[in-house]
Amino acid sequence: MKILKLFAVAVLALVSTTAFAQKNEITLLAHRGGCGEGMENTLGTFEKSLAAGIRAFEIDVRVTKDGKIVLQHDNTLKRTAGVDKCVEDMTEKELRAITLKDGSKLCFFDELLKLLKNYPGLFLEIEMKSSKYSDEFLYSSGYSDKVAKLALKMKPAESTYVFTSFDTRPLRYIKEHYPESETGYITGEGVNHETIAIALAIGAKRMAAHINRTSRADMDRAHRKGLLVNLWPGKSDDSLLRAWALGADIHCTDYPSHMLDYAKKNCPWLTIK
Repeated sequence: MKILKLFAVAVLALVSTTAFAQKNEITLLAHRGGCGEGMENTLGTFEKSLAAGIRAFEIDVRVTKDGKIVLQHDNTLKRTAGVDKCVEDMTEKELRAITLKDGSKLCFFDELLKLLKNYPGLFLEIEMKSSKYSDEFLYSSGYSDKVAKLALKMKPAESTYVFTSFDTRPLRYIKEHYPESETGYITGEGVNHETIAIALAIGAKRMAAHINRTSRADMDRAHRKGLLVNLWPGKSDDSLLRAWALGADIHCTDYPSHMLDYAKKNCPWLTIK
């Protein structure tokens, strides 16, 4: 604890020397609902994070064989359910019969959106897991339209829903067909000239990048270009302070409830949104 406090002091000293004003606030984003504190992308984990006071979430969406949108990160269900099959090759009925390793069930997109309607003012990043989809499947199957229409239909007016992806294709499609929607480009690289250029080229106002590959100078450059930035991953207490010190608008973490508690106890000057 003493080391972490010394780290916080050092970070404050460093930030005070920068040429740009530092906001004493950051949004804490629950990665897959809070995957370090419960089974990822499940209703139970979202409910646990909401009860702890978390108000920003990241999810992953795929489409089933019969056209339903389901929350699922991996290409297969092997890691979370011991089933070596893709959700794209299974029907809604088949998926609802599966029990995940913690005893919970897969969560469908409409179920989560129904829950979140009870909490107006939330921030939700909807990551479209589409990199393995062909152009025909991506567009002709209605995947992009189904995700966008369902989210926009069920979004409370006070909430912010952002469509994100590593794949620029669905982001371009959504900006063209749903221009009122916000999009965000995700990269495994850091914030840099190239990743900033990609985000701007597809009309995104947001981007998510790797915290260990991002400099303060590049963050300032992204902000000057009008981009809001989410830095990830967040797997330790000090990553929150690092993200804030770099100037991040959002920090994505597997441990949102723990990190929120840590911030309240050790960083009273930092406002968590």
